[in-house]
Order: sequence, then C-alpha cells, then structure tokens
Amino acid sequence: MNHVLSNVRKDEEHLGDLAMKFRGTRHDEEREVIAKDYSQTVHRLIESGGWDEMPAPEDELPEEWMPKEYVAFWTEL
Repeated sequence: MNHVLSNVRKDEEHLGDLAMKFRGTRHDEEREVIAKDYSQTVHRLIESGGWDEMPAPEDELPEEWMPKEYVAFWTEL
C-alpha cells in the first residue's frame, strides 16, 4: 500500500474516532476542539487527492458542526 493511501485510511478512521468522541461529550469546549481536529483532518484528506469514499453517517459530526469544506467537497463530485 502506498504512503498516501495509508495516510488516507488512517485519516478516514480518525474521522470516525472523532465523531464518536464528539457524540460522547456534551461540553461545548470539548466539542469545539474535536470539531477543529475533524476540520483539519478533512482538509488533509481533500489535499491528499486520494479521498474517494464518503464517510458513513456515523463517522460525521452533526450537520451544524460539519466543516463547510467537507460539504463542498462531497457535493461537487
């Protein structure tokens, strides 16, 4: 497996982990930190050029917390 594909898979898994952490807390401060990490991970995935599988709904944050970049990427394909 090439390096880019390996990083894409790790980042895709990271999105799922972040979504689970997000759902597991009700503290806005923690949610903001998680949402920022999620956004940075989405950015890395888009920049990699190898992100070709949309995450499952359970691997997403609630709609109002999803990065605009994510929405634009998956709606423009």
